[in-house]
Amino acid sequence: MISVSQVVPGGFRTVRQAVHAAPEGATISVAPGRYRENLVLTRDVTIVAEDGPGTVLISSDTGVVVEVAAAVALSGIELEGTDAEQAPVVVGAGRLVMVECAVRGDSWAAAFAHGTGGLVLRDSLLSNPSGAGVVVTSQAGSSVHNSTFEDLGTSAVVVAERGLLDVRGSTVRKSGGNGFYLSGHAEFTAVDSGIADCGDKPAVAVEDHATAVLRRISVRDAAGLGFFLKTTGLVDLTECAVESSAAEAFLAEGTGRLSLRDCDVRRSARYGMRFAGTSTAVLQDCRVSDVEGTGVAVEQRSTVEFHGLEVRACRDDGVQLTSKEEAVLHGLAIRDCAHNGIVVRGANARFEALEVERAQRAAVEVVADGHALLRGCVVRAVGGPGIAVSGGTLTAEDGDLHGCGGDGVVLADGASGVLTRCRIRAGGGHGVHIAAAAKARMSDCELHGNDGDGIRVATDRDVVVRDCSLRENGGSGLRQQVVSTSIAVENVSSSGNGVADAFGTAQAVPAAAVPAEPAAPRSGRAAENSPAEELQALVGLENVKREVATLVNLNRMAKLRVEAGLSAPPMSRHLVFAGAPGTGKTTVARLYGAILAGLGVLESGHLVEVARADLVAQIVGGTAIKTTEAFREAIGGVLFIDEAYTLSAQSGGTGPDFGREAIDTLVKLMEDHRDEAVVIVAGYSREMADFLATNPGLESRFSRTIEFPNYSAAELVTIVRQQCSRHDYRLDERAAELLLRYFDEMPKDATFGNGRTARKTFELIVDHQASRLAASPAVATSDLTQLLPEDMPFAQPIPSHSTAAAEVADVDR
Repeated sequence: MISVSQVVPGGFRTVRQAVHAAPEGATISVAPGRYRENLVLTRDVTIVAEDGPGTVLISSDTGVVVEVAAAVALSGIELEGTDAEQAPVVVGAGRLVMVECAVRGDSWAAAFAHGTGGLVLRDSLLSNPSGAGVVVTSQAGSSVHNSTFEDLGTSAVVVAERGLLDVRGSTVRKSGGNGFYLSGHAEFTAVDSGIADCGDKPAVAVEDHATAVLRRISVRDAAGLGFFLKTTGLVDLTECAVESSAAEAFLAEGTGRLSLRDCDVRRSARYGMRFAGTSTAVLQDCRVSDVEGTGVAVEQRSTVEFHGLEVRACRDDGVQLTSKEEAVLHGLAIRDCAHNGIVVRGANARFEALEVERAQRAAVEVVADGHALLRGCVVRAVGGPGIAVSGGTLTAEDGDLHGCGGDGVVLADGASGVLTRCRIRAGGGHGVHIAAAAKARMSDCELHGNDGDGIRVATDRDVVVRDCSLRENGGSGLRQQVVSTSIAVENVSSSGNGVADAFGTAQAVPAAAVPAEPAAPRSGRAAENSPAEELQALVGLENVKREVATLVNLNRMAKLRVEAGLSAPPMSRHLVFAGAPGTGKTTVARLYGAILAGLGVLESGHLVEVARADLVAQIVGGTAIKTTEAFREAIGGVLFIDEAYTLSAQSGGTGPDFGREAIDTLVKLMEDHRDEAVVIVAGYSREMADFLATNPGLESRFSRTIEFPNYSAAELVTIVRQQCSRHDYRLDERAAELLLRYFDEMPKDATFGNGRTARKTFELIVDHQASRLAASPAVATSDLTQLLPEDMPFAQPIPSHSTAAAEVADVDR
């Protein structure tokens, strides 16, 4: 061991003297102090701080502080260089390993590895207000592990030319440029690292021909782009996240190949993800939410394939497709976007298992010669049409469109559509509207309960309607508005519509009929009950209805008092719903939120339903994050926590109680956002009483408990009748009597599911009817709708613990 000390006699006074005297492989121990010198290390040595990190500073105002051309290790040493032209650390050959060190520079870089030199940083800190942190152009292979870059004038990490660098467990804070910048033919790997508060440059930039493998990289509070990918090489991102960026979270503009798996975007401006140029991207299980602009855009000639993408709460469209190349999207879910769910503009897109909910305009818009193929499309509660095609083509198979504000499907301006096995229900306009110059082929489709016509034809082009069911629409089942012989109708069932059908002949078409514009989005369907009316229409629950009505009146009066300049009465909107499963707690919670939104008490009234698994993590600190995320999602609406008592259940172990952490976090959030959200906790009555006692803040915030009793036998029969009506069945009165006896004698034990049991019983009856009819040599249409006593598997006898009851209980379990 060679010692260096400025105060102890008998040893070396400078590090440089010790290095010159040291044999190959020697260890030099440096006593505390500041050593103003420049070191050129050409032999293998190890230099350590005698008293540990932070006690030894080697500095210089001119030149390189430490220049390495051998195998060198530094431990606990601080290096400081103030030369504006030279990096404090330069490795041109050999290998420098720095452990628990700090480097402060005032130059273009704090550390530079070039030529054949390799740099290894572990548990170290780099800062450089005038330039970059680490610059690597060497192919020798460098690494940065568990280190921090902060207060940088430009980029934290630069890998250029043919440099190789591996970064793990490291953090970048307050960089004036990029967090990671890759160019040339660089090869870069980064794992479990974060970039926060970087400048207006992209947090991660991959350019030229560079390749990158990024695992669990997080970007927060970026003043520019999150990830900028403009390379011809391969970029592989897994579990990467961008939260709060002033521009796109992910922007790909190059010709390279991109793979994104399990990546997250939250609160970005412009776009969540944008693919342009001729890039090729494969996305799997990614999420984009709370974007100020469009969630995902695919432009120019980029090619994408999505598997499991969720887009939520964007201020513009959820997804925009304008690329000339085919886009393939599997398992795409879009919710709560302020414009359209999807826009296909001049593009060719194929969708499998698409879901669009609560877009304020159309669920899918196809324009400018675009083409969309949809297989398994589900649309719910959009403000405009379900699918709007103008000048493009549509092929839709196995679609289910429910509650659209406008037409279910509208084809206009020469559009062409083929619809197969599609259900279009409860829309505010026509089920399908085939406007002027459009053409369509429909087969095996169901159009039920729409405010307008089931199918409106306002074109003289070819229209084929085959094997379709048109029922209970507000207008006609099928209405032809222009005289034409180009319509073919085969095997169409039309019944219960508000107006007689009119098609096929000149006499059938009203003389004054003119092609109508597509139905405008509705603000409220006349045929649809208000949330308050829906609540009153629920089976049973009379006490629940009274309690909710009282709460609604209290909220209404409180709002009027505030508007009149009076103080609001003391009240809590948060509720406990106590009762067995299947008693309608979730349904009432949804309606309660909608009623409060109608009063202006809540912004949107939407329902976010969670359980213990959605709130509780198994790592320290994770539960607070998950609970906060769920609560924030519910702001403006209702957070419904099912089986909330499980949060206070003791695991019996000695580790941390994560459920109680969720409760504590929830109590604080309810206080911080007392007027922005309603929290409803639900579960069995006794367990919920115990739950409220676990935290002093719970009882004060949940001051009202509403009990949900079990349904009576008569009410369960009513629920079965509702299921029959909804699915085109008719319950024979003799069968209804058997069903009443069955429900009356059914054990109301822990397996009893109330309304769920009624629905499962209905399914069981339908199964038995199908088996009975399958054995019959001839089946009339009326036979298909009737449920008879012999379809009741519990008809003879009716013991208190019948086999059928066991069947239903098994299903409930």
